[in-house]
Amino acid sequence: MEVSDRRKWGALLDETRRAVAVLSGGRARRIEEIRSALRDGTYRVDGKQVAGKMVSDAVRELREHPR
Repeated sequence: MEVSDRRKWGALLDETRRAVAVLSGGRARRIEEIRSALRDGTYRVDGKQVAGKMVSDAVRELREHPR
């Protein structure tokens, strides 16, 4: 592997690490928001949204793994 290739891969790896850190930070904040709302008793769930997600997940699973 040439030096320039190593630099490119190194830069790509650094960029990937930064992206993961940013995404992980956002996820951690969201988790803490939910924890706080659960503690406060203010967390509300949209039943229609949950049901819709369950159905779409089931349909996707059936399409991916037909019998």
